[in-house]
Amino acid sequence: MTHKIAVFLCRCGGNISGVVDFDAMQKEMEALPDVVTVVDHNLLCAPDGKKFFADVMQEHGATHAVMAACSPKDHESDFKQVLEEIGINPFMQQMANIREQCAWVTKDSEKASAKANAMMRAAVHRVTLHEALVEREIDCNPDVLVIGGGIAGISAALTAAQADRKVTLVDKSHSLGGRLPEYEEVAPNSECGPCLVAPELTDVSENGNITMVTGATVESVVGFHGNFTAKIAVEARRVDLDNCIGCDECMEACPVNVPDEFNRCLNDRTAIYIPFPGAVPNCAVIDRDACLRDKGEACDACATACPVEALVFDQADETLEVDAGSVILATGFDDFDPSGIESLGYGQLDDVYTLREFERICSGTGPHEGQIVKKNGQPPKRIAVVHCVGRSELGYCSGFCCQPALMTAPLWHMTEENCDVVHLHSDLVLTTRSGASLKESATHKGASFVRVSDPAATRVSQPGARLKLSYQAGEGIASLDADMVVLVTGATGASGMDQISESLFLTRDDNGFQAADHPVLRPSQATLDGVYLAGCVSGPMDLTESIAHAQAAAGLAISRVQPGKKMVVEVLVAQTDDATCSGCLICLAACPYHAVALDEETSLAVVNEVLCRGCGTCVATCPSGVAVARHFTDTQINAEIQEVIRG
Repeated sequence: MTHKIAVFLCRCGGNISGVVDFDAMQKEMEALPDVVTVVDHNLLCAPDGKKFFADVMQEHGATHAVMAACSPKDHESDFKQVLEEIGINPFMQQMANIREQCAWVTKDSEKASAKANAMMRAAVHRVTLHEALVEREIDCNPDVLVIGGGIAGISAALTAAQADRKVTLVDKSHSLGGRLPEYEEVAPNSECGPCLVAPELTDVSENGNITMVTGATVESVVGFHGNFTAKIAVEARRVDLDNCIGCDECMEACPVNVPDEFNRCLNDRTAIYIPFPGAVPNCAVIDRDACLRDKGEACDACATACPVEALVFDQADETLEVDAGSVILATGFDDFDPSGIESLGYGQLDDVYTLREFERICSGTGPHEGQIVKKNGQPPKRIAVVHCVGRSELGYCSGFCCQPALMTAPLWHMTEENCDVVHLHSDLVLTTRSGASLKESATHKGASFVRVSDPAATRVSQPGARLKLSYQAGEGIASLDADMVVLVTGATGASGMDQISESLFLTRDDNGFQAADHPVLRPSQATLDGVYLAGCVSGPMDLTESIAHAQAAAGLAISRVQPGKKMVVEVLVAQTDDATCSGCLICLAACPYHAVALDEETSLAVVNEVLCRGCGTCVATCPSGVAVARHFTDTQINAEIQEVIRG
């Protein structure tokens, strides 16, 4: 191939030409083989500069371009676009970064000019080895799969559905809503949790673009951005969703009582139940572990009582396959389990509860219908709220626990009935504008605050009728008595995510949260392209943050895969040669993006170009040099290096 190279020297408004000797560079470039012209411009990236670039390329019939300019990250894409517009392959160019790497870091003009000349010679030599790469497009699926039916998953699903996308919303519970229906009042504005989520649940159930799949476990997700397939195991409700009217008749007839998970197992429910008032779907479900029929007994009490014959005892489990172009993970978090801290007495002493349990106790739909009583049925005279439980074990502050601990309205109401509320805390994290007013309101209603110097040193015991708390105050140990202790725990990564994380090759941190592709620049993007993070799946967040995070995830999903549009596959990826690959599969183990797979027919390594990000790890580890990085081949890089060394 005949090479006709046009060399462009950008003065960058004096940023480069003020240090580098352009006259000397022009003479040296003109002497190089295959160079047909050397020109300079004040600002090559400006509109008139790009027009100048195109005109020079066409005037001289140039086939390749080399630019002495700024970082390729700034404007390489601009020059690619210009080349494409004038009919030249966009990869027939090379930028030498003589602004950041020469002019800005080498103030000695002679040294900067020598370095710039060497870099430009290397660029001219390299560009003759460039290949005319062509971008490839693939069909993609615009549908969205949302895993997790809490408020984050609901928000993501509704956002995507509003853009007329088909959404499959999956949750392991038999009802959507997540945690929000449990909270009678939500921080920081004391809003009703069920009231907040109810209209969202209605919108989901009435939206024709959203398919709800509850009582379901996502067993695996395979594929790549634009083309994922999920395998979902759905547990049979044994109640017909279309016929059930949620009348409670079956529950009143059921003879079996088991602990109610919605109320944190503080009271009982029947073996056939509706998860909570206002649940969506508003349909009963049979608990197989508790149902007498599943234990071999001939019970049909619920079926006999049902006025609409909705019971389907022989309803079988099923497995669904769902295709989607994007996956949004909204599986939330788990509460830190304080039972492992024996010194706090959780699970050992009566009347020691977590904040989540206490909120159910306070709730009008809770185990005591809003009456706050101890295990013996008597009202407490003093409640101790212990903050930062598990913070030492977790190694971080979850950041959202303090506000709900401060604002639980029933706590304030109890102070009017001569019940003391004492908060033991080391720090109070009040991140919203309402945070300070929450503390003021709690103080106004009689709550007191005691700063402890080491939360991990707090002890709860019961030497007599009352609970006794000892804590570190300064250098000494202080104590107080209480009738009830509320432990404010932090958040850990959601359990049950192993299969999904492994099938998608996602990265998780030490606490089980899904890692973002970049915590600052791409906080809603998972480490696999096309998988997005919504809410607390990536770390502790309050309600407002979770919803915003979910809407951002949905926005990314619907903007990057659009109906009727093909997806452009990255060109600068790795490739392997079937003729010389030995099938050692070292590259398969080394690839951080799991873009290399085993071809079952040939037993050789193949690169999935959709997943590959061109990092070059497989190229570096391939013992036979079969793996090659396009546009960064050994030949191209060595040519560049040799010219720099020669200079």
